[in-house]
Amino acid sequence: MATPPEPLPTTKAEEAFIEIRRLIECGRLPGGAKLTLASLSDELQMSLTPIREALRMLQANGLVEYKRHHGHVVTRYSIRRAEETYLLRQTLEPLATRLAAANATEDELRRIRELQEEFRLVVDGEPPRFADVVDLNARWHRMVYAAAHSSLLDEFIDRLWTGVPYQAIWFVQRRRQSAADHEAVTAALETRQPEIAERAMLDHIGRGRAATIEHLQAIGAPEG
Repeated sequence: MATPPEPLPTTKAEEAFIEIRRLIECGRLPGGAKLTLASLSDELQMSLTPIREALRMLQANGLVEYKRHHGHVVTRYSIRRAEETYLLRQTLEPLATRLAAANATEDELRRIRELQEEFRLVVDGEPPRFADVVDLNARWHRMVYAAAHSSLLDEFIDRLWTGVPYQAIWFVQRRRQSAADHEAVTAALETRQPEIAERAMLDHIGRGRAATIEHLQAIGAPEG
């Protein structure tokens, strides 16, 4: 996933978790990158204790793996994992979008539109700002799903987005198609058309799935 904006951290460990997750999501820490307490402590200007706890949280959420003789590394995508994740995304996120068309408040619809316009401006910029493209994409999606007003569905989607983050490397290459997809969803939400909004989100995620699998195959990602 998925709540907009990010929930405010209540501890240093949670703050470190959110910051490291952002570094992973924007591609600054790619799959396979080694994570050391010292380097993260320098990067985040925090002591080792919250960094250590944040790594445990990241591992529990599937973003980080611990390997003997190597330590903590950013989890690599596998094709199978991507397939499973997109199957769940194509099931849950269109449903949340359908509910949002019926349940969103006017303030939520305005915020969804504002995020879409911000996303479009960043997408049209040259050169693209990778971190901003990825961040605004996530914020728009999370705002849509929060507008469904289903806390349980929101939790499931957030887990999906946390466990398998977006990677800017291939997402930015299809940013203009994503902006067009977001516009179709946003327009359907604003006119309270649940079926059209649901279909537009399903198509959007389906295109993302195809691009992701193509990218993983091109870089020789493991099958399982």
